[in-house]
Amino acid sequence: MINVTETVDGRRSHVPAEVIPLAFSFGPFRIVPRARLLERDGSRTAVGSRAFDLLCVLVSRPGEVVGKSELMARVWPDLTVEEGCLRFHISQLRRILGDGQEGAHYVKNVPGRGYCFVAPVGRAASQTFLHA
Repeated sequence: MINVTETVDGRRSHVPAEVIPLAFSFGPFRIVPRARLLERDGSRTAVGSRAFDLLCVLVSRPGEVVGKSELMARVWPDLTVEEGCLRFHISQLRRILGDGQEGAHYVKNVPGRGYCFVAPVGRAASQTFLHA
């Protein structure tokens, strides 16, 4: 969290702001959420929209267990979906990432709780700020 100067009605004040990551990287992958882009070794990788949204949520919180209900609420807002739908899209995501192949591990199931992104994640910061 950082402070930025904001001018409202001629008055300047410092307000907390959060840097919005431009891109995340892990293993041979780079993900650019705003561009809805997933690359592997610099080449675009096809990924479905729900699997992409799941990936965005998980990589933004590496090492943290994200509950199933939270994942479903973030990826399917205003919709009621079965847990099987979440499992299907996580499975798709794992296949696309090659999770479990050649020693690569990215998404871990935490039984009864949710999912955790287990690979180290790098972040590229944006010059854009989101007011807290």
